[in-house]
Amino acid sequence: MIGWEFPPFLAGGLGIHCLELTTELSRKGVQIDFYMPHMASIEGNRRVADHHKHLRIIEVEADPEVLIQGGPYGGGGRQRGRGYEANFNDAVMQYNERLLNAFDSYDADVIHCHDWITVPAAVELKHRTGKPLVFTVHSTEYDRSAGFFPQNWIINLERLGIHEADAVIAVSGYTRDQLVERFRGDASKIFPIHNGVNYDKLPASVTKDYNKSNRTVLFLSRVSRQKGPIFFMEAARKVLDVDPSVRFIMAGKGEMLPEMIQFAVRNNMMDRMSFTGYVTDAEAFSLFQNSDVYVLPSVSEPFGISILEAMTSGIPTITSKTTGVGEALNHVLKAHYWDTWEMADMILRLLDSRALREELGRNGAREARKFTWDRCASATLDVYRWTADQARRRNNRALPASVSA
Repeated sequence: MIGWEFPPFLAGGLGIHCLELTTELSRKGVQIDFYMPHMASIEGNRRVADHHKHLRIIEVEADPEVLIQGGPYGGGGRQRGRGYEANFNDAVMQYNERLLNAFDSYDADVIHCHDWITVPAAVELKHRTGKPLVFTVHSTEYDRSAGFFPQNWIINLERLGIHEADAVIAVSGYTRDQLVERFRGDASKIFPIHNGVNYDKLPASVTKDYNKSNRTVLFLSRVSRQKGPIFFMEAARKVLDVDPSVRFIMAGKGEMLPEMIQFAVRNNMMDRMSFTGYVTDAEAFSLFQNSDVYVLPSVSEPFGISILEAMTSGIPTITSKTTGVGEALNHVLKAHYWDTWEMADMILRLLDSRALREELGRNGAREARKFTWDRCASATLDVYRWTADQARRRNNRALPASVSA
């Protein structure tokens, strides 16, 4: 398995997915060599791997003498040392080049890579080793850019991975459809497998008191164009025009946060808005418990783990119709991300109806718990078996009849 991050080194949900998936696959007896960039210290990774006897972490060395500015995972200072280039794109390409030299898993049955970051090395290793390749698409450049100036060179890498892979895992049917329509992917080899949630870190049961309401509406996510924070702000402005007593919280950090604060100032909303910046898991769960409605109007959301975490906490949830996980949910309210009038109406209806909040909250909490990492790992293992079987069939057809028989 080839990834870009793994706890304790995290830049987003990709590392969490790799941790949870490898944990469950390891429990099922799958032997995994997990490749990732070398970081300043490997002790954290060793501690994770020590708990899973079937998981081996291989950190790919970088140039011994490069100018590091926090490395690809951030941090402070500029220093000479072993690491990757400070520029993210350069670091990615350097990692792929070094990975080809570091690879030693020639007894593996399948190579599995994650997102465009690992495609160059994975495709080359497929050709060098003859191993079948599985490619998981967590998000596309169209998603990440929300359609605003997507980078064509990344799209080309995604297209390469989709066409070269023997099997493609999409995190939702919504993403699978994108891969077919935008990238001309072969639908017969694209398998939608939903992510899961680690419920061990969530409250064991819903304790939300729906009789108490502080008329608070929550946005908790990365404050980036993809997540639609501007549509949350527009809906908030419309709600406040009707009911000035409602409070809104925008939790999370991202490049659009200053713009959202400026929006609140221009529209005289600051006395009803709170901007928390980054929040820990514990703080997030407290926000879920103490808010009345959760809203995530993503422009393009391949899956949406934060939606499931919110629902599990019992908070009534509004999400956009362009959200992957929404395709499998019944106990949420869905609106077009751009339809802030409908979104505002939904918010007001939830705030005004204790019965509706409880109905969505309790049923949503039960529904969300069907998304488990065990289920995700079992489906992934089925894809491995299918891919290896297809590869064996192709190899047998390539042999003379007397040999293949």
